[in-house]
Amino acid sequence: MKYPILPTTSKGKWAVGLFAAFLVLGVAGNQISTAIGYTIEYPNPINSPLLGSVIYLAFAAAILASIIGFLAVKKDHERSILVFLLILPGLFFFIAIVGFMIANLIGPPD
Repeated sequence: MKYPILPTTSKGKWAVGLFAAFLVLGVAGNQISTAIGYTIEYPNPINSPLLGSVIYLAFAAAILASIIGFLAVKKDHERSILVFLLILPGLFFFIAIVGFMIANLIGPPD
């Protein structure tokens, strides 16, 4: 089989594991948010340490999974379908975070 579903290299397995951690942390963030009754407008580690940390760790896991998946494809010639599929969400989160940082620096429109 030319394109297997599961990764065969160690970097590919790490990438899939980190993406699985992203999914678990996303579900955990949803459960924590539900438990506190959606009362926090902007969760960050200062005004909601648990929820903010879980959300930031989820984004970091997705971005790291994307980077490691890209390295697995580029350097180790990983050809699994899961590794190819998880590169896009991590890239999306990276672009979104950079966009939020730029928007935060610019400020709201006048």
